[in-house]
Amino acid sequence: MKMSKSLQLHVFLIITETFIVAVTTQQNLALQGNVKQETTFIEENGTVHSANLAIEGPVNNNWNDGCSSTQPGGPTAWWGLFLPEVAYITNVVIYFRGDKPDQMDEFRLYLSNTSIWNSDVTLCYTDRGIAGLPDTTQNINCNIVAKQVYFFNRNRVVQLCYIQINGCFKGTWGTNCSESCHPKCINQHCYPENGSCVWGCNPHHCANAKCDIKTGDCIEGCANTRAGQSCNFYNLASNGTAKQDPPKLNSSASLSIDGIRKNGMCSMTTGIHSYLQVDTGFLSVISTIFLTFGDTLPIPNGDNVVYCSNTSDSWVDGIVLYKGERPTMHINVLTVCRYIIYVPPAASGISTVDVCEIEIGGCPLGRYGINCENYCYCNGPCDLVTGSCTFGCFNGWIGERCDIACAVGNFGRECGRSCSANCLNLPCNHISGECTGGCNIGWEGYNCTKECDIGHFGSNCSQTCFGCISDMCDKVNGVCKNSSGCKAGYLKGQYCNQECAGGNFGSECSMNCSANCLTPSCNHISGDCEGGCNAGWEGYDCTKECSNGYFGNSCTNFCKTCFNISCDIVQGNCKAGCIDGYRGRQCTMSVLADTASTDCQLSTQIGLFIGALLLGAILAVGIMSIIIRRRICTAQEQKNKAADPKFNEKQYDNLGMETVSTYQDLTSHSIPNDYDQINTQYVNQ
Repeated sequence: MKMSKSLQLHVFLIITETFIVAVTTQQNLALQGNVKQETTFIEENGTVHSANLAIEGPVNNNWNDGCSSTQPGGPTAWWGLFLPEVAYITNVVIYFRGDKPDQMDEFRLYLSNTSIWNSDVTLCYTDRGIAGLPDTTQNINCNIVAKQVYFFNRNRVVQLCYIQINGCFKGTWGTNCSESCHPKCINQHCYPENGSCVWGCNPHHCANAKCDIKTGDCIEGCANTRAGQSCNFYNLASNGTAKQDPPKLNSSASLSIDGIRKNGMCSMTTGIHSYLQVDTGFLSVISTIFLTFGDTLPIPNGDNVVYCSNTSDSWVDGIVLYKGERPTMHINVLTVCRYIIYVPPAASGISTVDVCEIEIGGCPLGRYGINCENYCYCNGPCDLVTGSCTFGCFNGWIGERCDIACAVGNFGRECGRSCSANCLNLPCNHISGECTGGCNIGWEGYNCTKECDIGHFGSNCSQTCFGCISDMCDKVNGVCKNSSGCKAGYLKGQYCNQECAGGNFGSECSMNCSANCLTPSCNHISGDCEGGCNAGWEGYDCTKECSNGYFGNSCTNFCKTCFNISCDIVQGNCKAGCIDGYRGRQCTMSVLADTASTDCQLSTQIGLFIGALLLGAILAVGIMSIIIRRRICTAQEQKNKAADPKFNEKQYDNLGMETVSTYQDLTSHSIPNDYDQINTQYVNQ
């Protein structure tokens, strides 16, 4: 940029004004980078014109106030600024040496992402081919994405009294670069002045892959499982369940989480205290909520309220995430809960839910990433994008995202504890310190910090030395600490771990089990017959005969029916007979029972005999009566014949007349009449 001296003052004022506007809207990136130059000029008086003087100020063209300069006489000269990251550079303000503008004649201004010598270098401005000397103060517009800025010259020097490089680092824009670029901007590059995307938008996560190339917004809403105005969050509602109250048959609550923002596909219900609830299914870290409302009803006055709750159908103990007019932008929050409940404003006690889509951006607690696919082990929520932990890590984990397990040999909080030296094999559990491979000999417990109890030794204290006196033995090898001998019931030796063989017991197994034991073996320490005693014996060691009246194995039977309770101790045979009413060798048979049986048989026989006698007598009396009657009748007939010779004829007549009279009597009764009546009825039919 070159012009005559007569116009320099006027133009300088214009440039200064432009410079002021640039400073108030963006950042001076030069203050955040490192500077270098090819060589450094040192005056004879020792004044060093180092590269950093170009960014430190003061802001003027005065050589004596400090300007950077390369060493004169070289074929090339360059000065460079190296930024920590890529930035969008809008303009470069330059103050050359005021008294020698010829030193910068034909300079070039390059921007690059690597170095001036690589092919990706971009020329922002060149003074070559422009007549006259360059202006000592210039404001050059670049609008280039770069990481490095170079001033280059040939056969001259590069002298800069002050330089200001305005712009914003990648992903930011606005006043002091305080705003974030739209997430859908490709590579997160946006213009510092208005935030619009430099290289257009990324349609990924947009419904039907449609986004606004300037604003980056998804035109038709989000793709499945995405949420937010920019669809850059995982949508917890997409796998949740929705409920509206009061229920409405022709407008399901599920329409509010179906991923479609279009009007007409909405959850709509009207009633007293109506609300819409979305259950994410689990505790979740929620970072944003975006509501899309229907437009078929007038917008009611009053507060729209969004609650975060861990209790279904209740927001009494919930957190108010938003309260105010109907939200048209996403609601940025940071909370942990399960249910999101929207409550519309009420008019005269009646309210209407009219929500086409409710999107809940976040991740289940303990997860992060674009699709919440990664796990973090934070003591609290982790950053949903980076996974970094704000409140530290769970035991056994370290790292910014608490995703690094403790190194071998360490465990616990911040991996600050060492595994027990008594672990048989490392590593121990990095969370609890448990020795998962077991313990060294002589130790036990989940982290092998407890010595074996008295009487135990060996691997995991699984062996015993109960034969040692006082149960005292070496925790590792089990050798008895008292070598004078072993406890009763054990064979003498350095371990005292061999019990007496069957049939022996006591000190050094020198005693024999009682011959009266029911089984051949006995307790190896005390000699007790643990299986009981043979018949006729009792006591712990079966050396005592049964007491009077008792017999059998271990004297468990009692001969109470023997006379004087005196019986054989083995079989229980009564020695002096039985008490009254009993008989048999063991007096177990009842005499009364036998007598009763005999009496019963005798009574039966007597009864049968008497019955037979009575029956015979009755028959005899009957027969005699018949015989006597017949004899009397016969004698009377004979007497009558002797007195009247016509006795037989009269008797016959009497008999005939009696028969006829009887017949006539029969025929004169009602039977013929009944018969006649029947015949009459038959004829008349």
